[in-house]
Amino acid sequence: MVHQIWENHPEIQRGLTQVKRIMLTEMKMIHPAVREKIVEYIEAPGKYLRSGLCLLFAQAVDGEIKPEKLYFAAYVEVLHLATLIHDDVIDEADVRRGIVAAHRQFSNRIAIYAGDYLMAYAGRLLAKGVRLLELETVEAEVLNEKLMEGILAGELAQLMNQFDATMTMKRYLKQIQGKTAFLFGLACQLGSLQSGKSINKTYPAFRAGRSFGMAFQLRDDLIDYYLTAQESGKPALQDIQNGIYTAPLLLAIEEDQSIRQDLLAVIETKDAALVERLVEKISQTKAQARTEALMKAYVQKMDKAVLLLETSGRTVDWKWLAEKIVGSYH
Repeated sequence: MVHQIWENHPEIQRGLTQVKRIMLTEMKMIHPAVREKIVEYIEAPGKYLRSGLCLLFAQAVDGEIKPEKLYFAAYVEVLHLATLIHDDVIDEADVRRGIVAAHRQFSNRIAIYAGDYLMAYAGRLLAKGVRLLELETVEAEVLNEKLMEGILAGELAQLMNQFDATMTMKRYLKQIQGKTAFLFGLACQLGSLQSGKSINKTYPAFRAGRSFGMAFQLRDDLIDYYLTAQESGKPALQDIQNGIYTAPLLLAIEEDQSIRQDLLAVIETKDAALVERLVEKISQTKAQARTEALMKAYVQKMDKAVLLLETSGRTVDWKWLAEKIVGSYH
């Protein structure tokens, strides 16, 4: 079943149903128990934002959703799932998409290898899409290499910055550009690729998707601080307790330097009462409003980039998605 956010876009709905079918049927040699777990992840409720954006841009550029673009969307979604499985190991999360996380059901080692398998599997889906679209293989390989490097560099940066009280907003934005935004950018770029046309024509799509990804991550940052676990579907204050310092905290520190000292106390003691006090001090700053303003700025950047994209005459109908997703944390 496709998420309800796509209910007013039947072409995208049908496309995402086919994307899921590709993800399930193209898997080859893998242990039955691990395969069953991956299938459980794929069938679990999810918005499929990255693959949906891929199809939105494909629709705008081609006037329709061509079969080969479904493989690009499946590539993006499988790669995203691989990063989620790895993230859950690092964060010691118990649940993902409402199901028991892979490392909890099996072990950290099995989960890591399952994620690695999915990365390799994603590459095969990309290669098939490239063949079907009759693209230059070298160009597609370059895109894949850049994406993998960007994602892994972002993941490493987050780990190296974990529990680092000297973290700055500038470093954080660079980190999420690789960890989150790059995949959104590539999803839109892949949707825009056309046989016989230069890859340079798709850069506006990449920039648009990257901007959407930045706004999406900032929205996720706000959820951690300003929604309860019941409202957000994930443990409250998870980021700060995992030593991941995101936009609201970093912007609050810029306004009130005493928060950095409170942060050091939280790092040292991991005391729940200190965490609550820290969050209360953050709420007394303009961090929330400044994060919202930054989100809006990235959405405006996406709008400008979309206008530069050469399309078939159909528009990239994304503004409703920005309202539903980027504007949905409160």
